[in-house]
Amino acid sequence: MPVITIAIHPIDHDQKARLIKEITETAVKITNVPADKYVVFIDEYENDSIGLAGKTRTEIISGGTI
Repeated sequence: MPVITIAIHPIDHDQKARLIKEITETAVKITNVPADKYVVFIDEYENDSIGLAGKTRTEIISGGTI
């Protein structure tokens, strides 16, 4: 059973549903494994738990430093 794990900042319910649907559809097209065999996990990380270039996502979004 294939497992797809996505790590992302918090997103709303509709975005999660669309992401799961479209990622699964793409994986099926590429692998020919039926959609009902796929499990998709979304790991959400708060903005202060995501860092890039020494700054948190919160700092990057705000354009400043904390």
